[in-house]
Amino acid sequence: MSDSDLPRLLLLAASWLLFGALHSLLAGATLERLCGRHARLAFNILAVITVAAPLALLASLPATPLFDEPAWLRWLRHGLGAAAVLGFMHTLKFYSMPAFLGLRQETWPLTFSPWHGWVRHPWYFLMLVFIWTRQMSSPWLVSALCISAYLVIGSRLEEKRILRRHPASYAAYRRIVPGLIPWRGRALDEATRRQLEAQALDES
Repeated sequence: MSDSDLPRLLLLAASWLLFGALHSLLAGATLERLCGRHARLAFNILAVITVAAPLALLASLPATPLFDEPAWLRWLRHGLGAAAVLGFMHTLKFYSMPAFLGLRQETWPLTFSPWHGWVRHPWYFLMLVFIWTRQMSSPWLVSALCISAYLVIGSRLEEKRILRRHPASYAAYRRIVPGLIPWRGRALDEATRRQLEAQALDES
C-alpha cells in the first residue's frame, strides 16, 4: 500500500460505516412508518443501493496480497469459503424467501432452525467465515474489519428488537445458544426448541 492509497482506504472505511449505520437505522421502525407493508421490500432495495458505494471503492483499489501464503493455507481458505457458501445455501430451506425479500406479506413467528441450535445468527456466522477466508489485501482487510464490526453491532440491535416482542422466550434462547461463534456445539436440544417456540407463540 502506498501513501496515495491511504485516503481511499479511509474513504472505504467511512463508506462501510455509513452503510452499516443506514442499514441499522432503516431496519427499525423508521421505514415501517414510511413504507407500511412494503417496508421489507424497500429495505432490501435500499440495502442494495447503499452497498454499491463501498463495493465500487473496494473494486477500484489495488488488491495486492499482504503476504505470500503457502499452498496449504490457500486451499484451506478456499475450502472454508466454499463451506460457508454451501452452508448459506442450506439455510435458505428454512426461510420463506419471498417474505424475506418483501415480495409477499407473511407473519414471522419466532422459530429456530437446526442452524439456530448452534448459533443465534447463522447468516452472520457464515458471512464472518466467508469474509475472513478471502485473500487479504489492504482494502479487503479494511472491509473485513468494518463488516465484522457491523455484524457484531447489528446482531445486538436486531436482538433488542426481537426481545421487545419475545422478552421471555428469546431471553431464554440467548442464555443457551452463542451469538456469532458456535463454540458450544449444538446447544439447543429438540425439547427445548419446541418449548421456546410454544412460549414465543404465547407472547405474540
